[in-house]
Amino acid sequence: MPPVRPIFYGWVVIIGAWLAMLVGSASLSSFSIFAPELEAQFQWTRVMSSWGYTINTITIAVFSLIGGILSDRIGIRRLVLTGAVIGAVGMALLSLTSQLWQFYLLFGVIAPAGIALCFIVPTVATVRRWFMRRAALAVGIAMTGSGLGVVVLIPLYQRLLESIGWSYAYLVLGSVLLAGGLAGGMLMKKDPESAGMHPDGIAPAADEMVSRADYASRNQAWPVRKVLKTSAWWLLVLAQFFHIAIVGLVGHLVFWGSEDLGIDRGIVVGTLSLFALAAVIGRLAAGFLSDWYMSRFRFSRKPALYVCTISVALGCLLSIWVSTQTGLLLVCLLIGFGYGIGLAVFPAYLGDLYGVVNVPTLFGIMFLCTAGLFGGIGPVLFGSFHDSFGSYDMAFLTTAILCFISAICLFLLKPPRKHVADAHIKPGTP
Repeated sequence: MPPVRPIFYGWVVIIGAWLAMLVGSASLSSFSIFAPELEAQFQWTRVMSSWGYTINTITIAVFSLIGGILSDRIGIRRLVLTGAVIGAVGMALLSLTSQLWQFYLLFGVIAPAGIALCFIVPTVATVRRWFMRRAALAVGIAMTGSGLGVVVLIPLYQRLLESIGWSYAYLVLGSVLLAGGLAGGMLMKKDPESAGMHPDGIAPAADEMVSRADYASRNQAWPVRKVLKTSAWWLLVLAQFFHIAIVGLVGHLVFWGSEDLGIDRGIVVGTLSLFALAAVIGRLAAGFLSDWYMSRFRFSRKPALYVCTISVALGCLLSIWVSTQTGLLLVCLLIGFGYGIGLAVFPAYLGDLYGVVNVPTLFGIMFLCTAGLFGGIGPVLFGSFHDSFGSYDMAFLTTAILCFISAICLFLLKPPRKHVADAHIKPGTP
């Protein structure tokens, strides 16, 4: 009887990342259901509350970069556990909110600072290190935690909010974040090499080392200063304007659907869950397909990224004419699907271009520029356009144009060439 092959530990790392993102994403997305309650009680305007979400988004990006840098220095497990505790305390203290500045401090700074340390950048970067043949699929599976957190937990939090009030609901949210973050953190490990394993649990074949660019670049330690001098980096960043549309839409979906379109709020919250479910499907499909065609045809992941940017662009354009529940659902499904593709494939493509040695730091910087800067623009842009024009039409048109520009940037992007003299730079060199 042949010996039973042990389960590759990379799949356990995926579970850890999945758990951390499940509870983290639900905490961050809770703005869409809690903000209307806080506005009604404290008489805040839509722009006033939107600034809280914008500060939150920027804080997430800044501390994601810090998390990427610290993941190798203090260890990924310790980092995730610390972040879970800080984030949970911040969310629980929101139950005591009575002033706008408290909301900005707790939801905008303290909670997202902790969540960022156990959320996308450190966990996804770690997953990316464990896989090569199935890199995008592995990242996509891990990232489904982010989508399913919205699908499963946001409706639960909505019911709790209706039954026990927003204050006690925040206490429950903090407790769930703590439990999921601690459980996920305990499963994390740095990379397969440190555990005496190969990526995917299989030694790479000789022809893969030669024919696949991602294998050739795996152990290249691109210094940050050299990465920032390549045109590929800046085109990669500009290819992700879709974050403006996504963060703006998620932050204002309940306002748009229930107040502007007159749709029942419960249905709109359910639509938000379906938006997240579409993103989950996009992550899994794009992850599997981009790994498959890279392995079979040896070309890049860019086709999947074109689908991401163009889907979001078309969804935003169509949103201008939405007036019914069905129309709202359809554009959310289209935008969500495109968004999911980007979440799965952009981190994998980053590793293809610059290797995985410094991927936590590089992903942190990319996340700061895209989800942080671009995403931070979204809520305020949507809120400002609505207050100025009485609708979100100009916001949707602007984000659609930006997403089409992203597709052009992808077309112009060419893989960078690393100088031979840099081949033995020590990992972690800034």
